[in-house]
Amino acid sequence: MSSFSTPAAATFALSKEQAHAIVEKHITTQVKPVVWQVTEMDSIGYSYSSSARTYVVDLAPPEHSAPSASCFIVLKSPTVPDPLDSYFPNALPVVHKLLSQIHSNTDIPIADPILDTTRTLLPYDILFCPPSPITYGNFISLANARKSGLLTAQDAALVDLQIGAFFGQLHSRVQNDWFGAPQLGEPADPSYSWQETFALLLETLLAELEVAGVVLPYADIRRHLARAIAFFLFDDVEVPSLVWLTGSEDDVYIALPSHPATKSHGIAAILPNAAHALWGDPLLESFFLPPAPSAAMLEGYIESGGAPLIVFPRQKTKRIWYSLFLGLLTLKERRSSSVEMDQQPALDLIQKSVETLADAPLY
Repeated sequence: MSSFSTPAAATFALSKEQAHAIVEKHITTQVKPVVWQVTEMDSIGYSYSSSARTYVVDLAPPEHSAPSASCFIVLKSPTVPDPLDSYFPNALPVVHKLLSQIHSNTDIPIADPILDTTRTLLPYDILFCPPSPITYGNFISLANARKSGLLTAQDAALVDLQIGAFFGQLHSRVQNDWFGAPQLGEPADPSYSWQETFALLLETLLAELEVAGVVLPYADIRRHLARAIAFFLFDDVEVPSLVWLTGSEDDVYIALPSHPATKSHGIAAILPNAAHALWGDPLLESFFLPPAPSAAMLEGYIESGGAPLIVFPRQKTKRIWYSLFLGLLTLKERRSSSVEMDQQPALDLIQKSVETLADAPLY
């Protein structure tokens, strides 16, 4: 679970009028729903991206006095930086492609999205997720549900089992031929080595933060990395799986008892945040950040097609590297924000990971 504080307001927002225009354009039924309210989803977890915002839009049938459905809308800056220069989030067309693959190949509750890059309604690329029969007031993030004590032990085990099953399906059913950042087409020089890919991604983040003047133990990290590479630590990954990477309990929503269809606190929605998804090692998921996964999550994962995550001590060391990578990526994104963001949890994760790597086994 991430522990970042709530950020300040975004520098751009989605009004009811703008949301209405998007709904009018992309819902093709003859009778159009009415936009009831627009709520920006708090980007307080690892999935925060400085160039994108996610909104939930409550919808009501015409002449009704209350909303009965909602949809997600993602807005993203259309700027596409040169990926050779730095580490950048996935462009929205790439996110759309990934979400469509997830929708087609798994039971994960993500609607098949509609991509709008015309910028005729707004100066942003738009991802529109079709409505589902639950409204904003009837669900809560899994992170907040745990903090508020809303979940019984049985509820928590059920949710963990569901999450594990979803990741088991994701990693076994949505796969690729090469490792690295997703693209709309085939890369000119595809990588078939996860060790080479991960080392390059990590070094790219390190170089960017170092140039920016961020004080980190760069020499220690690079020394540990050279040793890990010499022991082929990351070379045990043969098939590139789609890894959500930054998805956390802040991005997973469960239904509240107030919803008429709710019989248990099951997963009701997952935010369409795939800005940092990549083709890589399933162990990279932030949901597997120690002490996770729970026994229930691991059970659901294995039963739904996932392979055992940690068998040997060296794989625990590999997971430490992935925690370090997550900390670096989160720090980079929060430093890129136009509003003040809480960076301390990312710095703490980096420091803890580097300290642990000093004595971590490579056998």
